Amino acid sequence: MYDHSYISEAFERLGTELLKASGQEESQLSRAIGASYLQNPWFIPDFVRHSFLSWAEALAGEKIEKWLAMYPGLGAEKKKPAVVGLIMAGNIPMVGLHDLLCVLASGNNALVKLSSQDKLLMPALTDILQKINPLFVNRVQYTDSPFKDFTAIIATGSNNSSRYFDYYFGKYPHIIRKNRNSVAILTGNESASELNLLADDVFMYFGLGCRNVSKIYLPAGYDMTELFQGFG
Repeated sequence: MYDHSYISEAFERLGTELLKASGQEESQLSRAIGASYLQNPWFIPDFVRHSFLSWAEALAGEKIEKWLAMYPGLGAEKKKPAVVGLIMAGNIPMVGLHDLLCVLASGNNALVKLSSQDKLLMPALTDILQKINPLFVNRVQYTDSPFKDFTAIIATGSNNSSRYFDYYFGKYPHIIRKNRNSVAILTGNESASELNLLADDVFMYFGLGCRNVSKIYLPAGYDMTELFQGFG
């Protein structure tokens, strides 16, 4: 039986490991941070640790339980789990982790193709999750080969790559994500702390995330000095 307690306990312990690695404590994940930076200089350690900390907060026990409670059918026993192909992006650290956790939480198996920009962090997380609970062993497979024997697909990429994804995988149940952009609309009444938070939204991960703000709408006559101070 694939029940909520099994999922929530494993995910919460994974969050604990991410919290440890978000600091300076030596661990398998902290070593993966350094290795991923050598592989991809966009993944500076502070940004990866920020991602770890955000995921550690998201994987707190009560948040996991609230999330899983929205899907009461997750506890149902599966005679044959589906194999969900995951094509992950690599613009920010571990951008495909949510997809992977959703597949595992649903009792299905993941067949994962990693981005060449993020090939180390996800396998390190999977290894830790499998050590936490051996029931996750064989539920995640990484491959560089074309997908075979899969049930559904979740693919994330650019507008251009989405056309290829739709051509090859459109006949299967699928989620295909294209480019996304975030915007900010200022009124001129924002506080200094709010502008500082906006700066985080703009510059975190060098602005490479689809949720990083890439366009700001300002009222006529806006004093740019305040914005520049917030971004300083």
